[in-house]
Amino acid sequence: MRVSTITKIEIIPIQIPLHEPFVISKGALTHARNTVVIIYNSDGLFGTGECCPYRSIHGETQTGTVAFAKDLAKALIGKNPRDIHSHVALMDKMIVGNASVKCAFDMALYDLVAKMDELPLYAFLQGSNQKKIYTDNTISLLAKEKMAEKGAKFKDQGFTALKVKLGEKPSKKDVERIEAVRNAVGNDIAIRVDANQGWNYQEALYALRGMQEMNIEHCEEPIQAGNTQDQTRLTALSPIPIMADESAFNHYETYRVLSQQAAHSVNIKLGKSGGILNASKVAGICQAANVYCQVGSFSESRLGISALVHFDLAWDHIIFHDLDSPIMLADDPVHGGLKYGDQWEVTVDDSPGHGASFDPQFLNQFEKFTAS
Repeated sequence: MRVSTITKIEIIPIQIPLHEPFVISKGALTHARNTVVIIYNSDGLFGTGECCPYRSIHGETQTGTVAFAKDLAKALIGKNPRDIHSHVALMDKMIVGNASVKCAFDMALYDLVAKMDELPLYAFLQGSNQKKIYTDNTISLLAKEKMAEKGAKFKDQGFTALKVKLGEKPSKKDVERIEAVRNAVGNDIAIRVDANQGWNYQEALYALRGMQEMNIEHCEEPIQAGNTQDQTRLTALSPIPIMADESAFNHYETYRVLSQQAAHSVNIKLGKSGGILNASKVAGICQAANVYCQVGSFSESRLGISALVHFDLAWDHIIFHDLDSPIMLADDPVHGGLKYGDQWEVTVDDSPGHGASFDPQFLNQFEKFTAS
């Protein structure tokens, strides 16, 4: 039987403006500067992946992702796309870290191989499409009055959960922000907060205790990633559950965080772990530790988030869903893929792969690099 091989890989750096700046404690973002990877096989099928490097989180840039993608593309030409484990191992051998660009290749490979098997990606991952998924919507770190206004607007739009960006020192201002948001939206909507490492231990403890009566589901990454000692003592004292994000990029870090009781739960991002294969290892460790997870995003389009939804469907203990990045983009250059429904329910269909592709006319606006 003839074995399918990788015959061509396209690398396309794209740019999509946001409706308005997205502000976190690390700074503001005005455009999604993503890198697209399209992998073709010898049977004429292709799989598409996407990454969104955040300089302040990944230590990666779009220019850097393109540079490494060129090297990796050359190394994969002629190989069997089904050997995903080997390809991920090759990426790790070629360069340390750089999870964002590795995610784009991993995502494209999973999309391609699921298409080769004529399966939707969730089924290829042994998941089910019966799970109900509702995304939250994120409120940027702004003046408290503006944040309260946005919270009320998002509630009126039908969202059932809000994610609120915090992380300013002194954290007394963040407590006031949450109080303003909660007063604006009432008590019948979930609120999650994310400090993006913006506080130190003292400020975090003050904020978490100050918010304990405001019905907060969890707080993401309150202090500096890597400061496991303070994370552990903060997790023990916090009246609000702590979720690891930047401190749990991959399965190695996830094991360390959970084994040292430095968080109650974990936020899984494909662009943080290096793609679906390693994200599955993170999810497996969390499942073994009997902790809940969230899936989260950077500024991916509907294509990258479609792949994330399929991954979400494969794990019952993923119960929080932060899938709002496409909503923030001013353009939607994606065909197929996820759909947003009533109360912002997120669904995918049974199309092979993750079901999404970029509009060719959109991609034609940008420089393309090809390995064949």
